[in-house]
Amino acid sequence: MKNKFQYILIGLFVIAPILAGSAESYAIAIIVPKTSKFQKINLGEISLIYLRKKLYSNEGKRIIPVNLPSNHSIRKQFSSLILGGSPETQAEYWNEAYYHGLSPPHVVGSEEAAIKFVEITPNAIAYINACKLTDEVKAIAWLTADGNFLLQAPNLNCTE
Repeated sequence: MKNKFQYILIGLFVIAPILAGSAESYAIAIIVPKTSKFQKINLGEISLIYLRKKLYSNEGKRIIPVNLPSNHSIRKQFSSLILGGSPETQAEYWNEAYYHGLSPPHVVGSEEAAIKFVEITPNAIAYINACKLTDEVKAIAWLTADGNFLLQAPNLNCTE
């Protein structure tokens, strides 16, 4: 009986992603203010912005990156895909950067707070679950669960 239960559980883990749809059914949207001149961005630029190695836009405006809390699942996935590690493993980087006068990105408490911050803060940039996009901000890039970087919105399954 125990083996049957284990097989059922294994089967559920294998079939659940198939039933949920493709890897593109979930994505992280990189958002900026609706009026932002940011049109296109690449993966390297996002990394530089969040590591605070790129501080200014091409128009000479200071870029204000926004993070979710370090324990937030979207932050963990974003950090892994963009920065190559978990928020916790980046502590040493930020300790060294802070010593040289560089502060880490702002942290807001939720995706809704990130949207509001970006909406009212010129030159802000943040990331959220793409299914939570609103008309108050615009997405300029997407990261899919399998690590693809896209400049056009993926097919999403945003039913909850």
